[in-house]
Amino acid sequence: MSIFTTFGARFAVLALGLGLSGPAAAIEGGAPAGRDALAQATVAIGTITQPEEALRLTRCTGVLIAPDLVLTAAHCVNGDPLGALVVFFRGSEPAGRVYAARIAARYSPDPGEMLPNAAPDVSLADLSLDLAVLRLTEPVRDRRPIALATEPRRVPKSLRIAGAGLSGRMVGRLRTASLTPLAASSTGLTIARANGARVCFGDSGGPVVAQDRGGTYVWGIASAVISRSAPCGGYVVIAPAAQVFTGQR
Repeated sequence: MSIFTTFGARFAVLALGLGLSGPAAAIEGGAPAGRDALAQATVAIGTITQPEEALRLTRCTGVLIAPDLVLTAAHCVNGDPLGALVVFFRGSEPAGRVYAARIAARYSPDPGEMLPNAAPDVSLADLSLDLAVLRLTEPVRDRRPIALATEPRRVPKSLRIAGAGLSGRMVGRLRTASLTPLAASSTGLTIARANGARVCFGDSGGPVVAQDRGGTYVWGIASAVISRSAPCGGYVVIAPAAQVFTGQR
């Protein structure tokens, strides 16, 4: 049975990183972040845009991939933002220092083709996939970046996601959850189920990581949620990290 046969018409694919005027939901359920590599490299991102008359604040998550580079979802920085702020965490709580950042690159990942027997009814054109790299105004000295996946065809058996929204004008708490991959494409696009948790708007751009003998690596970025209704859902669409720096637009 394929994923979309299971979902049917009751579900919709929703972009995760939209501008919100009220509190932004982050991962529901899961567990508070600890002090491992994932928590150390995950950031909360806030951007300010002026699409019409009023300012709009977008709330997203990202991950440090180099001392001065943060990977997130491109729709988190749509609309030529007036500014972007990046905050790291100590465990689940935000650290005090705030970094300024600017957009360095945007990517439209190739969705590829679904691997044999993965999900024959999935329309890849309907899935939201985008990536962006932010450059910090100064490199981070006390955090270790996480490397990106290089082999998109080797789909991990298990994944973890980290996410933190903003509450009002404050940074939310960082939470993590395990994911079970359900389907993947030839380029690494992955649809996964959140175990004991739901992924929400504030988690857009959040790192989805796996682990091998070399340590933790970024498999992809949370780009959209499959849900009956906004703002949260139990299934997440993951944009493949292996295409970063190879498919710049």
